[in-house]
Amino acid sequence: MYRVGKIKLSKEGISLQISEEILEKIKSQNDIVDVISERVRLKKAGRNFTGLCPFHNEKTPSFSVSQEKQIFKCFGCGEAGNVISFVMKDKNLSFIEAVKYLAARANIPLEFGNGARSKSAQKKDLLYKVNVEAAKFFFSNLMNNQKAKEYFLNRGIKEETIKKFGLGYANDSWNNLMFYLRRKGISDEVLEEAGLISVNKEKGTKYDRFRNRVMFPVFNYQGKVIGFGGRVLDDSKPKYLNSPETLVFQKGTNLYGLNFALKHNMSERYFVIVEGYMDLISLHQHGITNVVASLGTALTINQARLLKRYADKVVISYDADVAGQMATLRGLEILRTAGFDVRVLSIPQGKDPDEYVRSNGKDAFLRLINNAAPLIDYRIKKAEEGIDFKNSQSVILYSKRVMDIISDLNPVEKDVYIKKISEDTGLKEQSLYDLLSMAQNRKEEPFMNKKEEIGTKLYVEPAYLKAERSLIKLMFKEGYYEEIEKQISSDDFNLGAHKKIFSLISKGKEEGAENLLAYVESGCDDVESSKEFVKIKELRVLEASDERKLIRDYINRIKTFKLTSKIECLKKEQKDLEQKGRIEESIKLAIELNKLNEELKREKGVIGHGERR
Repeated sequence: MYRVGKIKLSKEGISLQISEEILEKIKSQNDIVDVISERVRLKKAGRNFTGLCPFHNEKTPSFSVSQEKQIFKCFGCGEAGNVISFVMKDKNLSFIEAVKYLAARANIPLEFGNGARSKSAQKKDLLYKVNVEAAKFFFSNLMNNQKAKEYFLNRGIKEETIKKFGLGYANDSWNNLMFYLRRKGISDEVLEEAGLISVNKEKGTKYDRFRNRVMFPVFNYQGKVIGFGGRVLDDSKPKYLNSPETLVFQKGTNLYGLNFALKHNMSERYFVIVEGYMDLISLHQHGITNVVASLGTALTINQARLLKRYADKVVISYDADVAGQMATLRGLEILRTAGFDVRVLSIPQGKDPDEYVRSNGKDAFLRLINNAAPLIDYRIKKAEEGIDFKNSQSVILYSKRVMDIISDLNPVEKDVYIKKISEDTGLKEQSLYDLLSMAQNRKEEPFMNKKEEIGTKLYVEPAYLKAERSLIKLMFKEGYYEEIEKQISSDDFNLGAHKKIFSLISKGKEEGAENLLAYVESGCDDVESSKEFVKIKELRVLEASDERKLIRDYINRIKTFKLTSKIECLKKEQKDLEQKGRIEESIKLAIELNKLNEELKREKGVIGHGERR
């Protein structure tokens, strides 16, 4: 049974309910490259990874894994899917067993029950409510404390912006918040779990974690308060103090301000990533809203996947010291590996985004965004630091640094950069290629973009499959579903997995699923439907000016194949009856075959007429 936002599965009389949120968490914390690498030796190949398919015998790699899309596909045998379906097929597990295996691998608790919300889900709801109460308390404090309020006003933050971001103030008290929330009926145990109070185990004393600080509520991408950041008003240390990790707040999985960015139009599909709260808030106030903040931590693969849902490009706007740190560069490489076009924005005079936009305005900052350098160019520029180009040994060191940087680019990019470096340093291009080969340990062709290069294409699919996939793909597009649903039902499809996906789409539409793709993917709880869902998602359907004709053509091809298959089966059955001397039954089948052949002619006539036009 499938419900909006939740899967209900039964096994041996036990009911397990998994929310879409938990299912997404299980997938996001089990990187498909890591999981498959435990079974298959994978090699980097451009943006993807390749290896020998574990599902059929082969000598030339035809098995491809996309870290960006978190899917696998074999061009040899046609297998495809996500991390869950890979584990199902590889380990011969059911959907529920594969989910449990991956949940255990990532230390994600799954609870069994009779359909009631799990204890973990109930605790999360409680922590969200407690955080909202704390945020209201901090906001009220700010409104009643002129000194704290002036911290924001003096930095150009308007009253409306203070309200929009829910900014606040933690009073200079050891127990102000604790007593307030106790009066609201919230226990000290819950306050500790929420990271709002600290406990001295030796003395047995409890006290507010945040004191005499301006407060920034931290929201998840859905807009729920998951934690807080606090900044001191004086020179005391630490300057910034964040919530500890809790059931609802984990470092490396959220980005500050993403919920606000998503409320605005993300049509340009790029984010500006800044370091601090004030950078983000200032940019928002000046009308630049596609901004998120990393809050001083290196970017992670989970954050990259979260951003990839909404954007294809990121522009990094850190101060020079932070941008040059190795941890930061590793984070930026994670973004590039995840498929982003990564750019690095340089602010004149070493200012931070907050200072610059207040002094120079929105248009000036937008110009900096437009002029941001590609990540590789930025890294090559950084490699020049400490290099004396008049000194031979120094130039050699620089060349080695640069070859390490460009070693995993595709061949065209390598050629462009090697030519440029040769011109800048006077080193011969061939010498640089030799250095590059050393940097890669062994030279290999890393950009496999032709099927012939990644194995023999053994798997040839029948044409009706493409028609069925194309029709289902169109059902996810605005304006197509109603037209298709009127003309075809799940029973008309030939492939069982397609019948299932069609039914899931219809049910999701009926129940008003907020995210139809996620709804359907969660319902694809067997290897075949998961494989087909991935293939449908990856399929490119050419849109026609006459939508009805396109739909009609696909439906006719599907029905034609079904009729042809049925006719073939009846012919075999008729032959068997004739051989057994059951003439009367054979004649009945002949009449039915006649009708089916007439129907087939009509269907083929419709297709032929459509093609001639």
